[in-house]
Amino acid sequence: MRGIDERMREIKRRKEIYQEMKALRRKIVADASACAAGAALMIAAICFLPRILEASRQTPIRQYGSMILEAPAIGYAVVALSAFILGAAFALLCRHWRQRRQRERDLE
Repeated sequence: MRGIDERMREIKRRKEIYQEMKALRRKIVADASACAAGAALMIAAICFLPRILEASRQTPIRQYGSMILEAPAIGYAVVALSAFILGAAFALLCRHWRQRRQRERDLE
């Protein structure tokens, strides 16, 4: 049989593992939420892009507006935004995989 000290160490070890898994779940939810928010922002920008272009063409003060409302510039902005969002999502995914591999090595 195990002694009381061994039992207490095992309880503490299991408690730490449980807390790490709980923190990992929170981090995964936060990362997924950030990716989903970025994707929603990108989809909203793509959906509202034609309306923005139409509004910029119909206003008589168009020449005084920002350059981002011009057709080629807004396309570059959408591409840059989508590239940033995809890059951030990929970085978060790679970090998650690396941490998972490291945890599996630590448990062995």
